[in-house]
Amino acid sequence: MIGFLLTPLGKIAGAALLLVALYGGFRLWLHNHDQQILSGYVLQSEKDASDAIIAKLQREILLGQQIREQADKEAEQLDIQNQKTEAANEKAIAANPGGAVVTADDIARIKRVLDAQ
Repeated sequence: MIGFLLTPLGKIAGAALLLVALYGGFRLWLHNHDQQILSGYVLQSEKDASDAIIAKLQREILLGQQIREQADKEAEQLDIQNQKTEAANEKAIAANPGGAVVTADDIARIKRVLDAQ
């Protein structure tokens, strides 16, 4: 076998086998390299998608907080309005010059009239 490799035909066959081995090794490396690159692209695209979802959720959380703050302000204004109405009702009851008795039904009727306005 060693004698064959020393002949000119053996040298050509050895060189061809060496080239085939180098080509096969390069193709194997290239295949593994492509797999790593593609898996990197997949991971990057998954990361980008999850980052977009996180950003959307953060925007929705901020919007919800703003809506809640606005609702709290409106509720506070309604409480102040109700307190003013109660105070006005109490003042009207206390200022009743005729001395007539004002019942809870009278107050409820006044509230219904004011709420209808």
